[in-house]
Amino acid sequence: MEKNSFIFNTNRCVGCNACAAGCSIENGTDLMINWREVNTGNKIKHPGLPVFHFSLACNHCEDAPCMKHCPALAYTRDEKTGAIIHHAEACIGCTYCTWACPYDAPKFNPATNIVEKCNFCVDRISDGKKPACVEACPVGALDFGQLALRNEDRVTPGFVDMGIKPSIQLIPLREENTAPKIENTDQIDIDEKKIEEWSPKPKDKVALDKEWTLVLFTLAVAGLVSWQAAYLMGAIEMKLIPFAIVSVISIALTSLHIGKKLRMWRFILNLKGSWLSREIFSFSVFLGCTGLQLITENQLFGYVALAFGIFSLISVDMIYKLLQRKDGIPVHSGMVSLTGILFFVWLIEVPIVIELIIILKGSLYIARKVSLRQLRVNYFPALSLVRILCLLLPYILLDMQWELSLPISLAIIYAGELIDRAEFYYESDVITPEKQLRITN
Repeated sequence: MEKNSFIFNTNRCVGCNACAAGCSIENGTDLMINWREVNTGNKIKHPGLPVFHFSLACNHCEDAPCMKHCPALAYTRDEKTGAIIHHAEACIGCTYCTWACPYDAPKFNPATNIVEKCNFCVDRISDGKKPACVEACPVGALDFGQLALRNEDRVTPGFVDMGIKPSIQLIPLREENTAPKIENTDQIDIDEKKIEEWSPKPKDKVALDKEWTLVLFTLAVAGLVSWQAAYLMGAIEMKLIPFAIVSVISIALTSLHIGKKLRMWRFILNLKGSWLSREIFSFSVFLGCTGLQLITENQLFGYVALAFGIFSLISVDMIYKLLQRKDGIPVHSGMVSLTGILFFVWLIEVPIVIELIIILKGSLYIARKVSLRQLRVNYFPALSLVRILCLLLPYILLDMQWELSLPISLAIIYAGELIDRAEFYYESDVITPEKQLRITN
């Protein structure tokens, strides 16, 4: 079936950025935020590498991940044109869509604290005109039309085809353009290590300095759920005031991560498609039912709360399935569900179960670090040693029957989990065209 689509010819693009300028002028965007970006292969201009450019904006995919995963339902599809439209008034600025999109189309604007993106120039194409970026291209590298697209229309360096059916036809490099013609026979060999060092570092969408509130929030969720589970088993007390204090702190940590705090209620609107909506909803129900349990002393509320609490832990881990692990290992020691189990087994103090979860988490952690080392990714050995000690030390002291109060044990364990979870963010990534071009080269 034919649909509105961009057409990009890699052989013609000269990297002049006229398309980005045309888009910015048409839509009045911030100068620092381009809805259309031109990524360049061989940014260091090495004479022994091919030079080509890749202009990309939102591809208005049939199975658009931004729309599918947005918890606030801030995206809709215009049925007439096929455009994926972002609604600024509905956006909460959580940036989850920027993780979901492999084409780096949604852009977070720190001036407005919300996301924005290419709208396909929906008004122009509705009137039979071409998008502003297309009309601005001086060399005919970018075009627009009604096309019946095939999978082979989306094969070119830097483009990720994840089966979401983007509305773009890519005309790949001709064979003679895949490598430059070098007449200088004295040209030095390409040193891949030096090229990696010289190349500008791609922008990181997942970074600890941006996500530290999420590190603390996810650990707070694990702690609260394990506390409830241990309380229902009669292993530990739970008082309303301490529980309420930790709950308020966890909610505050969540709000710090979103741009529009007064729109937080929109978090739960997409329970059908978004794990982020499911996490916030289930955790909210968990907090509410636990509060009712402590006020009414009705254990039924506690069991309902625990069910939603367990689902919230699962939801947290599912949220991060969108990220690409640098180690390539799908199951890792920093998973929040495993952290919740670790906290729980320490609260109920069953040595054999403690041993099993320590072995599991320790093995996963070591496997992760070995994989990173083999891939030559920084993995901070000294910090890893501290993390392993935080996992083992409380149990060693317990096994030696040394007097070590539960709060001190939990503090040591928490420190280890904090390191593990922080490293998880450092070791995770988001696929973008810029990074894909770097891999291709």
